[in-house]
Amino acid sequence: MSLIKRIRTALRQFDSKRRERSIGLEVAFLKLLGGRKGRLTERLQKSQIKRVLIIRNNKRIGNMFFLLPFVNYVQALYPDAEVELLLSDPWQGKVFENLGLKNIHFSQFGLKTIPAFIRSIHQLRKHSYDLILLPYGGSSDRIVAALTEGKNVHAFDGPADAAVCSHTVKYQHKYSHYALGCLELLEYLGLPPVAHASACLKLSHREQQYAAEQLKQMLGEHHHKPCLAYFRGARGSKIVDDEKWQVLLAKFKQYYAGELNVIEILSPDIAEPLSHTHFTYLNRDLRQLAAFLQQVSLFICGDTGPLHLASAAGARCVGLFTMTNVMQYGCLGEHVVNICDLDALQPQPVLRQLGLS
Repeated sequence: MSLIKRIRTALRQFDSKRRERSIGLEVAFLKLLGGRKGRLTERLQKSQIKRVLIIRNNKRIGNMFFLLPFVNYVQALYPDAEVELLLSDPWQGKVFENLGLKNIHFSQFGLKTIPAFIRSIHQLRKHSYDLILLPYGGSSDRIVAALTEGKNVHAFDGPADAAVCSHTVKYQHKYSHYALGCLELLEYLGLPPVAHASACLKLSHREQQYAAEQLKQMLGEHHHKPCLAYFRGARGSKIVDDEKWQVLLAKFKQYYAGELNVIEILSPDIAEPLSHTHFTYLNRDLRQLAAFLQQVSLFICGDTGPLHLASAAGARCVGLFTMTNVMQYGCLGEHVVNICDLDALQPQPVLRQLGLS
């Protein structure tokens, strides 16, 4: 084992022990905040549930897309209920627009945003929920749940969850993918076992039409050619180096015999293009970016937020996974090919699998 891996392993072990030893303090703190106050020990019948709140405090963009299947299935399970969602920051709400949610709240949980957090909780406490769901049950989720009025509160069984939940469920590991594991919580509540689920972002016709016009205007007289977009950004060891990008793009250019439009997606972290011969596109609005990627013929990206954004929007994607377990974190979309061996990637079988050849 390399030195870096040994250091990372030691840090994970230290953090795990820290969390174990602080469970008692967390439980006491949760009880002080309100804990199980107002909870009912009996499970409400489906017909009694008229108002539902899903709590997910997390700032990772990819995790927002992984929450989509859970949100969609909650609405399918309780079609007559008003379903609300509590997220961390306002920008995250764009992922869940057009899904039919009654309200989307933002906790703004954090040391630097305590006044905003207090205002958010004050607003949330004006309502009482029949059912509160904690699909991932992090510490901040439990804190918010302790401060929220709810008759039934459900989460997976963890050392601190009983301090705020009326009911907890033992996690059975039925699904390998991170986005689907939380569906076990809904199966406990009556959802039939799920054969296949995808993270689906619902774009409006107006958003799609505007993106199509943007793309056509960008390409000009070349708009009739196939269009490949790519994004080089990623975190840590998920990054694909520029040399490999050059090789990968050269394969697709060769396959199309030069009759290919190539667009690099830029971001605040990737401000300089890989090649000045490529078109470039930058848009910080998640929904506009998703609509644009939906319009291109193919989008290639490492394991990072824009990949899961494009997949959720229904774009044809090639996901490059250099270190992540694809079974746990791969794209769920129907038009996606997840690649682990970048050197072995060949355009023809990938395009055939995506229905592009």
